[in-house]
Amino acid sequence: MKNILLARRYAKALFDLAVEDGKLEEVKDDMKLVADVMSENKALRRMMASPVIPPARKKTVVAKIFEGKIDRRSLAFLDILIRKGREEQVHDIAQQFYESYLDYKNIAIVEVTTAIAIEDSLRKKMLPIMEERTQKTIQMQEKIDAEIIGGYKLRMQDYQYDASISKIISELHKDFDKNLFIKGF
Repeated sequence: MKNILLARRYAKALFDLAVEDGKLEEVKDDMKLVADVMSENKALRRMMASPVIPPARKKTVVAKIFEGKIDRRSLAFLDILIRKGREEQVHDIAQQFYESYLDYKNIAIVEVTTAIAIEDSLRKKMLPIMEERTQKTIQMQEKIDAEIIGGYKLRMQDYQYDASISKIISELHKDFDKNLFIKGF
């Protein structure tokens, strides 16, 4: 919990600076790149978390990886994080920045899981309904999972709605496991 609060503070500081400078889209792309690189590269994460490696070496590695690929503000921000000893939270800070961006732009990411691919006609019906209910612009991420048999699962942030056939079958199993027979009737 403490790390998330810390990540939010740093992300908010970068977010406010990006808005003030009018570079929000560029910094958002930079933080997305940083988060992707950090999540895909285990060796980089270990290096950043290592207390044995001096901060100057970490700055050099980060500069070689990201220089020319991200804005100078973002690179300076990563430099500050390393100087302050917060290099282990770089991934969390980048994630919190992206969440702040989505909130600022009034965008919600909805993950829809179905047994087969969603047809375009159904997608066109779903989006306006979700946008009306959430009062946000919806970005739909589709997943296919044959194990749900049919129906769908919707997930948005911490909310999940499961209308899958596999869940209905599971609930039926639970109901039948209860012995509702009362002797004497």
